[in-house]
Amino acid sequence: MKKTVKILSSLVGIVFLISGIGKSLVTFNFSQILVQYGFEFFQYFAPVIIVIEIFLGLSLFFCIKLRLTSLISFIFVSILSLAYLYGYFFANISNCGCFGHFSFLNTPPLFTFLRNIVLLGLLLLIYLKSKDLHKIPDKNEIRIITAILCAVCFVAGYTFVKPQSDATQYVTKGKNINIDVNQSVLGEFHTFSKDSSYFVFAFSYSCPHCFSSIENLKQYERLGVADKSLALSFSPDGATPEIFNALFMPNFQIKHFPPLQLFRLTNRFPVSYYIKNNIITMEIHGLLPCGYLLRFELEEK
Repeated sequence: MKKTVKILSSLVGIVFLISGIGKSLVTFNFSQILVQYGFEFFQYFAPVIIVIEIFLGLSLFFCIKLRLTSLISFIFVSILSLAYLYGYFFANISNCGCFGHFSFLNTPPLFTFLRNIVLLGLLLLIYLKSKDLHKIPDKNEIRIITAILCAVCFVAGYTFVKPQSDATQYVTKGKNINIDVNQSVLGEFHTFSKDSSYFVFAFSYSCPHCFSSIENLKQYERLGVADKSLALSFSPDGATPEIFNALFMPNFQIKHFPPLQLFRLTNRFPVSYYIKNNIITMEIHGLLPCGYLLRFELEEK
């Protein structure tokens, strides 16, 4: 039985490690999913959750102090499961982002709940059957655990990009600039016409700098900055777009997408793109300038 418990512990540990590593590669994406639960400060716990998950995964994989580790892991999965249950029923969150960068491993809500129930069952079994397993890590295991945790901390910190500052930055060179919009990720979000110019604004409903840009964005069509203004976002919950519309009365189209799909375009908000003749000619980070200043900037190009 001890051998079976150790095998199960290692298998559960691998699941924890894949999940934690996947999230560490796109920490900001994971933090924005936490924002959707309705409390913006949740995003700052994203790196902590990832490091805890990796540490528990390593402890389970090496079968270290299994009784204590399995108990803490059981509590950890229970808390995350309850949080996701709340998000699903009260915040319209269907994608838990459990595996982060490995998005192909993410499952529909029903399978996510079933997977977590299986994990909880296995952890409970490990807890009940590991009374005599009190192994402490040897020197090699400590070195491996330390190295992996240091690497994860570095990657999680590197990919945990804070929201864009309020400074406006015009970008006229880069991977998205001077290429056909239909050959870029941006082309996946709208069907663009070569005969028209577009101003595309990617924003988050939890971003104050985005809110400060809305009134300027509303000017752009009227002042001739672009033929059409378009906004891209993800909806944190069912009520947010209605509140936003009542507050700002936007005169531009807003298209909503799953968070992980929008994060393929950018993980920094707000960011905007100017498109003319189907060519992306400018990218703007931060607050939007007033229509007159932006039109003057475009005329100078």
